[in-house]
Amino acid sequence: MQSTPIQPALIQSTLSQQIAPFHVMELVKQADALAQQGHPVVHLSIGEPDFGTPPPVLEAYCTALAEHKTRYTAALGLMPLREAIAGFYQSQFGVLVRPEQIVVTSGASAALQFACLALLNPGDEVLLTDPGYPCNKTFVQAAGGQPRFVQTNAANNFQPTAEDLSAAWRPNTRGALLASPNNPTGTRLSASQCQAICTAIAQRGGFLIMDEIYQSLCYGSPARSILQTMGPPDEHNQLVVINSFSKYFGMTGLRLGWMVVPDYLVEGVEKLAQNLSICPPAPAQWAALACFDQAALDICEARRAEFGQRRDFLLKALPEAGLVVDTTPDSAFYLYVKTPIDSDNYCNRLLNQHWVCAVPGKDFSINLGHERMRLSYANSLNNLHQAVERIRAFNTSLGVA
Repeated sequence: MQSTPIQPALIQSTLSQQIAPFHVMELVKQADALAQQGHPVVHLSIGEPDFGTPPPVLEAYCTALAEHKTRYTAALGLMPLREAIAGFYQSQFGVLVRPEQIVVTSGASAALQFACLALLNPGDEVLLTDPGYPCNKTFVQAAGGQPRFVQTNAANNFQPTAEDLSAAWRPNTRGALLASPNNPTGTRLSASQCQAICTAIAQRGGFLIMDEIYQSLCYGSPARSILQTMGPPDEHNQLVVINSFSKYFGMTGLRLGWMVVPDYLVEGVEKLAQNLSICPPAPAQWAALACFDQAALDICEARRAEFGQRRDFLLKALPEAGLVVDTTPDSAFYLYVKTPIDSDNYCNRLLNQHWVCAVPGKDFSINLGHERMRLSYANSLNNLHQAVERIRAFNTSLGVA
């Protein structure tokens, strides 16, 4: 007599089932399929500079490969690169940060992961903004933390106030993870807002992780860092600052970022880096040294100016095409605008009927995402003109243009 085979249990972690997908990726797949069919799709979806890596940085990358600079580096990154980043803070922002407080990581994502793992215990609550970058809650959850969302609004440029964070603080709240400039809104906190937020958090014995990956992509006023307001992190200033070589420096696929941490966290972060990533990619680190040469900075500044021209065009053209733009983003390359109908429906129809790919707000907001979409102007001005005309045609068909 044969026994009935035992069906194996399908094992999945709770976290892997909790993680929400990037809904935009489904739209991007649809957009790629339409493009393969010959339709002239215009992408306003991708959060990636369209210019590519600056030639001096590419040359440095190729030189690193030719010279076989492909071996493991220190887990915290090459010291010459940490020194160069410290020099960048001093020359650009007038802030003295010691290289020993700087940790080079495999993209800002690794920095966010290390920060959460170094600061959180299971059950600790972290305040995040709604809208905000959707992966932040996953970094918190992966460290055993509990994300708690603070609703922001257009009246405050979709940035939280100190009062908002204080009102949301609970006994198990340990800190906040904020972004300035913010994705998807392209807005940033003022120096006085940063001061008030840091003071409110410090009074509660909490920490602040500040994501500044779009820091140098700003328009109309100089780039700012919270370090200018608060000074370098220490045991009294429990601040972790995250940055990246992806956006301003155009090194997205080379996966390199950094974090500035208090001295007391360095050892813990180093152990996390040793165990979870060994080290950041070596050729990318050698290439990144060229980012701080004047030739590369001049290229990056010219590109920033072009982003500013694109932003200015859309701020004028989109309302004329029937979309409500109720904030003036001064950073990054995004606009977070109202949609005339449910944003998921709007973005799907805009893609399939008019071949413009935008991001519905549900990726960024659990509360009001159905009212808004994110438009990226990381595309040529010519393509942006085409996209606006198609949006105008779509809105006319809806009776709103």
